[in-house]
Amino acid sequence: MRSLVFISAALILTACVTQDFKTYERYLASKKVPPPTVEQFPHCHGYGCPSHYLVELHPKEWKQIDRLFKPASKNAAQERARVAKAIGRFETIVGGMTGTDVDYRGTFLKMGRGQLDCVDESTNTTIYLDLLKQRGYLKFHEIRQPQIRTPFTGGGGRWVHQSAVIHEVKSGVDYAVDSWFEHNGHPSHIVPLSDWRSGWKPARKEEDT
Repeated sequence: MRSLVFISAALILTACVTQDFKTYERYLASKKVPPPTVEQFPHCHGYGCPSHYLVELHPKEWKQIDRLFKPASKNAAQERARVAKAIGRFETIVGGMTGTDVDYRGTFLKMGRGQLDCVDESTNTTIYLDLLKQRGYLKFHEIRQPQIRTPFTGGGGRWVHQSAVIHEVKSGVDYAVDSWFEHNGHPSHIVPLSDWRSGWKPARKEEDT
């Protein structure tokens, strides 16, 4: 079972490597998910985003997100720190609605219903970023399409991996926004995309799978 999931995930990611969608909106359209709105947005699951739930947040749940950005961010670094926490908060709220609150870090350490792979994670993170943009909380960054690293191009690790991406407008630096390395609800990791492409992963004793 694990080998079948790995082969499927590898094929999905390898296919994505050669595709430049130009914008994150076109990337989302390629996954056949509807455009996210604050009233209703898609949530990918099923390894590679073959399926999605439609999610609606209650005003009190939006308040949990909104309070993370009050008062307004003063600079790009503060905005990134708040975005990282907001991704984790989205995961906690949405996970309880979709059954993905049991999502375990990585892809192959735990498998089954409720588990997400890096395509699901990066697509959902891109959707959350779009929602933050619609709420007016991305003042210092723009959203880019998810990016991929491979063990064949200096990316490190054993598997092909994908992450959501934001672009800091003033500096021109791209950042990976990666929630795959942690359990559901943990703040995402935001690191320079160049470091991420070189094989970055959070330090821990147990090797990620």
